[in-house]
Amino acid sequence: MKQYIRQLYYLFALIFSKIVLVLPYRLAVGLGRIIGSLAYFLVKQARLTVIKNLEKSFPEKTAREIRSIALDTFRNQGKNLFELFSFPKLKESDIKRLVKVLNPQVMEKALSVKKGVLIASAHCGNWELMGAALSASGFPINVIARRIYIEGLNRMLVGFRNSKGVRVILRSGQESAREILRSLRHNEAIGMLIDQDTAVPGVFVDFFNDKAWTPSGLATLALRTGAQVILAFDIRLEDDRHEVLLSGPLSMRVTGDNEQDILFNTQLITKEIEQHIRKYPSQWVWMHNRWKTRPS
Repeated sequence: MKQYIRQLYYLFALIFSKIVLVLPYRLAVGLGRIIGSLAYFLVKQARLTVIKNLEKSFPEKTAREIRSIALDTFRNQGKNLFELFSFPKLKESDIKRLVKVLNPQVMEKALSVKKGVLIASAHCGNWELMGAALSASGFPINVIARRIYIEGLNRMLVGFRNSKGVRVILRSGQESAREILRSLRHNEAIGMLIDQDTAVPGVFVDFFNDKAWTPSGLATLALRTGAQVILAFDIRLEDDRHEVLLSGPLSMRVTGDNEQDILFNTQLITKEIEQHIRKYPSQWVWMHNRWKTRPS
C-alpha cells in the first residue's frame, strides 16, 4: 500500500510540474502566492505551528503582527514551490535577471585559499534559487540534501538542481562523506542548511532564546579540513526578484578541544542565522518544528 501511495505522490508531482512549465513565470509565482494563502487557511495544523513558533520567538509582537507574518510565510513557500518547478524552463540569463549576487568577492576570497568553501545557510527566501544563482556566477556549487524516499520525485528534484549547475550530494553515510571531502580537495563550495532539527549528528545551541538541536557537520568539517566558512542567505524582494547576501569568511575557533570548538562554532553560525531571520521573519520556514528535540 505504501508503494502505491508513493507512486500517487510522484504522479501528482509530475502532473504539477507539467502545468507549471506551461505557465508564464510571473503568473506561476503569482499562483504560488495564492496557493500559499489558501494553505494558510486550509492547513490548520501547519498554521497553528507557525503561529506558535512565531509567538515563542517574537513575544514583543502583537497577535495581528504574528498573523501577518504567518500568512506571508505560507505565501513565500507557495512562491518557492512554483519557482523550483519552473527550473527546467529557466536559462542562465533568466537566473541572472531574477537573482543578484550582491557581493561575489566574498566567495572569490574564500576560494582563493584553495581549501574548499563551506557555505552555511538556512531555509530563508528561496534557497534553491540561491544555489542556482551562485552556480550561474561561475562558482563550483555542491549542496547536501536528504534523499526523498519516493524515487521518481527524488530524481526530479535532483534533476532540477543539476539543470542549474548545482551538484547534489545525497546524505548516505560513508559514500557521501567521501564525496564531500573530494569536493573540498578540488576547491569547490558545499552548501549546507543547518537550521532544522533533523536526525543527524548535532549539538544544542541557543536559537531564539531556547535550546535547539542543530546539525554540527559543517563545524566538524571546517575543523577537519581547514575549509573556509562563509554565510549565504537569499532575500526575496517585493517584486519577487531575489538578492543573495554573502558574508565572511568566518573565523572558526580552533583550540584543540574538538567538542567545545564544534559547539562554539555551531553557535556562532546559528546566531548569524537568527539575526537574518529577525530581519526577514516571513521568509523562514516557521512550519518546521525547530525545537522538537529537547535536552535530556
